[in-house]
Amino acid sequence: MYPTVAEALALPVVRRGEPAVVAGASGMDRRVRWVHVAEVADIAHLLRGGELVLTTGIALPDDPDGLHRYVADLASVGASGLVVELVRRWSDEVPGALVAAAEQHELPLVTLARETRFVSVTEAVVSLIVDAQLAELRAAEQVHETFTALTVAGAEPAEVLREVARTAGLPVVLETLGHEVLAYDAAGQDPTAVLADWGQRSRAVAVPERTAYHEQAGWLVTVVGARGADWGRLVLLSPEPPPHRHVVVAERAASALAVHRLVARDRESLERQTHRTLLTQLL
Repeated sequence: MYPTVAEALALPVVRRGEPAVVAGASGMDRRVRWVHVAEVADIAHLLRGGELVLTTGIALPDDPDGLHRYVADLASVGASGLVVELVRRWSDEVPGALVAAAEQHELPLVTLARETRFVSVTEAVVSLIVDAQLAELRAAEQVHETFTALTVAGAEPAEVLREVARTAGLPVVLETLGHEVLAYDAAGQDPTAVLADWGQRSRAVAVPERTAYHEQAGWLVTVVGARGADWGRLVLLSPEPPPHRHVVVAERAASALAVHRLVARDRESLERQTHRTLLTQLL
């Protein structure tokens, strides 16, 4: 999970610059994927989204329309925020047009009252990003180990769902492709609320891939099945877009459930075959 704009601003190297959020405060929870120092106005086409843009403002337009276009372009490519140092171009405050545009597009606009080494800010934020990614990788590795152990042990669906709820901290439901509940774990929440009108709610949630997040419903859905035969869906009720580790949890749990059904089916098939063989020998 990438750090938020608020978390980036809380870093000591940024705090020393005396940051002030002057617009777009509602977007402070945006994720920062990278830091980009930009001293040109025509920068948006070089961004990929999630960048925290740092600038002294020396190359920004003078006219209000130009400033509005600058912010609109940043917002259109998904920049996470704009940080302006108040030393070289503007000494006290940024132009009102820049503030108004940032507020309109809900793009966090932050000013730094003191001269700040942008390279130090970049290093600190990138370090935060790398630390977060390493934590995600470690969590994903632990998830793989946990659900591999459950798969090898032949864990029942209830045990698998219990581990999903414990790891993700979210309610989880296993359903058929006909939207009937097979098993669930409410993760400490009211089961009645979790399962209310389940069939109707589930039929309204169609996902284009085997694993996908449906933002409107707040569901992380993954298909359960193996050998080309899908038989169910695993649903994590996640009001917020899930971090990568929750996606890993859902997919590993779905694999464990699929393997359990295959083993159970093969065991039943073997038992029936053994019975037929014994009957044939007796006759």
